[in-house]
Amino acid sequence: GGRPAALCRLAGRAMPKKGKGKKKKQAEKDPDEDIDPDLKELSVPNLRDRIDAFQFRLVKISKDRNYMQLEKDMVNRFYEITRHEVKQIEAELLDMDRQMEALERDHRVHVKVHEQRVQNLEYEQKESRRQVTGEGESSIGREREEHGDRIHSMNKEKLDIKHELRDQQLDNEDSVKMMRQGFAKGLQKLRETFESNHNTLWQQYEQQVEELKIDLELRRKVEIHEIEERKNQHINELLLNHQEAFDEIKAYYNDITRDNLQLIKNLKDEIQDMKDREKKNQKKMQVLTQENKDLSEPLAKKQEEQRELEEKLKSYAKDKMALKNLRAHFKQLEERATEAKQEYRTTEEKYRKKEKERDDLYRRFQKAVREIARKAELGKNVVLEKKLESLTAQFDEKQAQLTEVLAVAKLDPTIVASVTKKLEQVLGAKNRQIKDLQYQVHQTTKSYNDTIRVYENKLPALGVEPEEIGFEEIQTA
Repeated sequence: GGRPAALCRLAGRAMPKKGKGKKKKQAEKDPDEDIDPDLKELSVPNLRDRIDAFQFRLVKISKDRNYMQLEKDMVNRFYEITRHEVKQIEAELLDMDRQMEALERDHRVHVKVHEQRVQNLEYEQKESRRQVTGEGESSIGREREEHGDRIHSMNKEKLDIKHELRDQQLDNEDSVKMMRQGFAKGLQKLRETFESNHNTLWQQYEQQVEELKIDLELRRKVEIHEIEERKNQHINELLLNHQEAFDEIKAYYNDITRDNLQLIKNLKDEIQDMKDREKKNQKKMQVLTQENKDLSEPLAKKQEEQRELEEKLKSYAKDKMALKNLRAHFKQLEERATEAKQEYRTTEEKYRKKEKERDDLYRRFQKAVREIARKAELGKNVVLEKKLESLTAQFDEKQAQLTEVLAVAKLDPTIVASVTKKLEQVLGAKNRQIKDLQYQVHQTTKSYNDTIRVYENKLPALGVEPEEIGFEEIQTA
C-alpha cells in the first residue's frame, strides 16, 4: 500500500520527460541527480521509516475522510428529519390558527350574551332597589311609632318606681332608728358588766401580788442567811489554811537561814585556808618562774627539733603511702603484662590461622574469577554468534522484501542499482568502521596484557607478590 506508493513517487521524480531531443541528454545525466537531496542523505531504514510514516498518515487521512463522510450523511439525515418536522409543525400551526379564529368567534358571541345578561341584571337591580327603599321607609315609620310608645310607657314605669323608692326609704329610716337605740342599750350593759369584772379581777391580782411579795421576801432572807453562813465557814477554812501555810513557810525559811549561816561559816574557813594556800603557791610560783626562765632556752631548742621531726614524719608517711601504692600498681602491671603476653600469643596464633585461611580463600577466589571470566567469554561469543545469525536472517528477509517492493514498483533498473550501490557503500563503510574498532580493542587489550606482564616481572624484585595485586590478563579471541 504505502511503500509502493512512496517508491512510485520517488521513481516519478527520477523518470525522464518525453521528447526525442532530450533522451540523449537524460541518458548522459547521472540518475542520482533527479533524486531529492533530502532523500539522498537518508539511509534505507530511514526511508522505510519515512514510508511507514506516510502510510500511517494515509491511513489516518482515510479514517478521517470516512468519519467526515459519516458526519455528512448524519447531518443530511438530520436535515431531512428536521425539514419534515418543520412541515408538520407548520401544518399544526395552521390548524391552531383556525382553532384560534373559531375560538375568537365563539368568544365574541359569549361576550354579547354576557352584555345582554348584565343589562338585564342592572334593570332587575334597579327595580329591587326601588322596592327595598319603599319597604325601608315604611318600616322606619312603623319603628318610630313603636319607639314613641315604648318611651311613654317606660316614663310611666320610672315615675312609679320613684314613688316606691321614696316609701321604702321612709320605712328604712324608722327601722334604722329602732336598731340604733337597741344597739346603744346593749352596749351600755356590756360596758357595765366589763367594768365590774375588771374591778374584781384587779382586786384579785393585787391581793396575789401582795402575797407573792411576802413569800419572796421570806425566801430572800433565808437565802441571805444561808449565804452568810457559807461565807463565814469558808473564811474560817481559809484562815486555817493560811495559818498552816505560814507555819510551814516560817519553818522552811528558818531552816534555810540556819543552813546559810552554817555555809557562811564553812566558806569563811575555806577562804582562810585558800589564803594560806595562795601564799604557799606564790612562793612556789616564784621558784617555778625562776626554773621556767632557766628551762625556756632548752625548751625552744627542743621545740624546734620537734617541728623538724614532725615535718619529716609527715613526708615519711606520704612517701610510705606512695611506695605502697607503687608496689600495688606494679603488681597490677605485672599481671596485665602476663595477661597481655598470653593474649598476644593466642592472637598471633589466630592471626596466622586467619592469614592462611585468607590466602586459601584468595586463591579460590582468583581461580573462580578466572573460570567465570572464561565461561562468560565463551557464553558471550555464543550469544554474539546467535545474534549475528539472527541479524543476518533479518537482513536477508529485509533484502527479499526490498526486492519484492522494487519488483512491484517496476522502477528503473539504473535507479535501483544506484540505490543499492549507495546502500552497499554505506554498509561497507560501517563494516570498515567496525573492523577498525575491533582492531583498536585488540591493540588496547594487547598493551594492557603487556603492562600486566611487566608489572608481574617487576613486583617480586620490590618484595611484592603479584597475587596480592590481583591483576589479570584479558583473554583475546
